Amino acid sequence: MNKDNFLFENLSIKKLFFKFAIPSTLGMLIVALQIMIDGIFIANVVGPNGLGAINISMSLLTFSTGIAIMISSGGAVLTGMYLGDKKYKKAREVQSFTFLIYVIINIIFSLGIIIFFKEVLWFLGVTPSMVDYVKTYLSIMVAFNLFYNAPILTETFLRVNGKPNLVFFSGLIALTINIFLDYIFVVRLNLGMKGAAMATVIAAGTAALVFLPQLKFTRPRGNLQLLKTILFNGSSEMFSVLSSAVTIYVFNRAVLKYIGELGVSALTIVFYIDSLVNISLYGLTMALQPIVSYNLGAKKIKNIYSVLKISLITSGILGGIFFIFMKFYSTPLIKVFTKENLALTNLAKEVIFYYTFTYIFSFINIISGAFHTAIGKPVESVVISLSKSILFVMVPLAILPIFLGNKGIWLATPTGEALCAILSIYLLMKSIDSLDAIK
Repeated sequence: MNKDNFLFENLSIKKLFFKFAIPSTLGMLIVALQIMIDGIFIANVVGPNGLGAINISMSLLTFSTGIAIMISSGGAVLTGMYLGDKKYKKAREVQSFTFLIYVIINIIFSLGIIIFFKEVLWFLGVTPSMVDYVKTYLSIMVAFNLFYNAPILTETFLRVNGKPNLVFFSGLIALTINIFLDYIFVVRLNLGMKGAAMATVIAAGTAALVFLPQLKFTRPRGNLQLLKTILFNGSSEMFSVLSSAVTIYVFNRAVLKYIGELGVSALTIVFYIDSLVNISLYGLTMALQPIVSYNLGAKKIKNIYSVLKISLITSGILGGIFFIFMKFYSTPLIKVFTKENLALTNLAKEVIFYYTFTYIFSFINIISGAFHTAIGKPVESVVISLSKSILFVMVPLAILPIFLGNKGIWLATPTGEALCAILSIYLLMKSIDSLDAIK
C-alpha cells in the first residue's frame, strides 16, 4: 500500500489537489449525469408522474446514500491517517473492516425497509396517482441498495490509496451502462419505472465490481470500538446527506400543499440540475479529504492550510460560474425534461430563477463541512450540515411562503445557505486556530 501513496510525498499541494480534484469532479459529474439521464428517460417515456415519483423516492434513497458515505468517509479518514503515519498494515485492516461493515449495514437497511414498506410509502406522502410508480421504482432500488451505493465505497478508497484517476473511469463505466440499459429497458422493452431502477443498480454495481480488485484487502480486524470510531468520524458526512434527505422530504410536502403534483415534478427537474452543481463541489471535497487526513497524520499543518485555501478559491469560482449559467442559460436544459409541457417548463424556470442564489454561498458550507471531517472534528461538521439543511432552511420555509407565496418556498434554500455560511466561517477560524497548536 505504501507504493500507491507516492503522490502524497512527491507533488506540491497545488498539483496534488488538482491531481485528485479533476478526476474526482469529473467522476462526480458523471454520477450527476447518470441520475439526470434516468430522469430524462422517465420524463419523456413515462411522464410527469414518473418524474415526481423519483423525487418522492429520492429522500429515502438519499438517506441510504448517507449511510454509505458515513461508512466510507469514516473508514477512509482513519485509513488516510494510518497511511500518513506509515502504518500500512493497520491501514489495510481498517479498509477491509470498513468494507465488511458496509455490506452488513446495507443488508440490514434493505431488509428493514422491505419489512415496513407500506409504512415507508405512507411516511413519504405518496399521492394516489403516484403510488404505483413509487412502489415499482423504490422496491427495486431498496432491494439492490448494496449495489446502488457500492461505487461510493470503492471510489472513496481508490482516492485514499492514491489512485484518483480510476474514479473517473468508474463513473464513466456506470454512465455508459446506465444510458444503454435505460434505452433497452425503458424505451425498447417499455418497462417504465422498473426499467429505470434496474438500469441504475446494474450500472452502479458493475462499476464497483470492476475496480474492487484495485484495492488491497487483508483479514478484517476490528472491534466495537473501531466500529464506533468509523461511524462517528463519518457521521458528519452522513448527517450532511441526511439533512438533504429531510430537506427533499419537507420541500415535497410543502410543494404538494401549496402547488400540487406539477410542483413536485418541477422541483424534481430543479433538483436534477442542482445535483450538477452540488456534486461538482462535493467532487472537490473528495480531493480535500484524503490530502488533509494524510497530512494530519504526517503532522504537516502548513500543507493543510494550503489545500483548504485552494479548495475555497476553486469552489468559489465554480459556484459563481454555475450561478451565472443557471441564471441565464438553463432553459434548454429544462426543456429536455418537460416534453413541451409549457406549464411545467414555466414553473421550473421560476424555481431556478430564485433557487440559483444558493450557489453564491453553498460552496463555503460544503468545503467547511468536509474539512472538519478530514481533521477529525465530526461534531462541527454535523452542526454545519444540520444548520444549513434543517435549522436555517426549515424556519424560512415555514415563514417566507406566508409573506411571499410560492417565491418563499424557492427562496428558503438560498436564505439558509447564506445564514449557514456565517456559521461555517466562524467554525473554520476556530479550527484553524486549534491546528496551530499541533505545530
